[in-house]
Amino acid sequence: MKLLEKIFISCFILFIFVLFYVSIPSICAQNVVLSDDKPTISVVGEAEKSIPVDQSKISLAVENTASDSGIARKNNAEKMNKIISILHTKGLTNKNMSTSNFEIRPNYDTQNNNYEKIISYTAINRISITTSSNVNISSFVDLAINNGVNRVESIEFVTSKRVINENFNELLQNAFNNAKQRVETLSTLGGFVIDGVKKIDIPQADVNPPSPSPPLPYAYSSNSLSIAQKTSTQILLQENKLTVNLPITFYIKNNVR
Repeated sequence: MKLLEKIFISCFILFIFVLFYVSIPSICAQNVVLSDDKPTISVVGEAEKSIPVDQSKISLAVENTASDSGIARKNNAEKMNKIISILHTKGLTNKNMSTSNFEIRPNYDTQNNNYEKIISYTAINRISITTSSNVNISSFVDLAINNGVNRVESIEFVTSKRVINENFNELLQNAFNNAKQRVETLSTLGGFVIDGVKKIDIPQADVNPPSPSPPLPYAYSSNSLSIAQKTSTQILLQENKLTVNLPITFYIKNNVR
């Protein structure tokens, strides 16, 4: 009987030891969990700066209509090849130019409400020209118009990634200071002080370019073309705005005096 009692006591002690050993990690884990109940305040810091443009993008189109789709395509191809060749002579390369769109669409007999009868086809070739903003883009536009382009779709002034990155870090600092100033303004009224930063969401650079110019159709008679050749198109460069909105959450504590 004493032997059975000894075995029972030994097993009981072993069980208690195992139970205590298993419980230790969970107790330790609970002890290292930090409470995140410190008061916070969230604010968005803002900063904005005008930055120069260093690229220009021009969208040009040749459009013509013919009774046959093949003729419409052929006429457009001939005009566009001529335009590209002439632009090459002025220093532009294939790196500066690319085809942005080509389409042939049917035109129906809407005048007689016969929407199933095709009476002609319109072909449209669009090219994009990208150049440095330092060059005289007016000369390229005028040259293209004088040699067959009859639609100027848009003119955009673009800021390259390089220029954006050069100014982005400066605006991040300004946006942080702006956020901190806003909290400090409220701290006087709320009776608290900033006690560190909990979270910062760093945004992507947000460039706000001017709205692209709307499509500018050109339809020249022989007389108006000769006048246009003597008058250069005035295209004025614009600046873009780089904006940074920086969400920050600050820890705060009571301002005990």
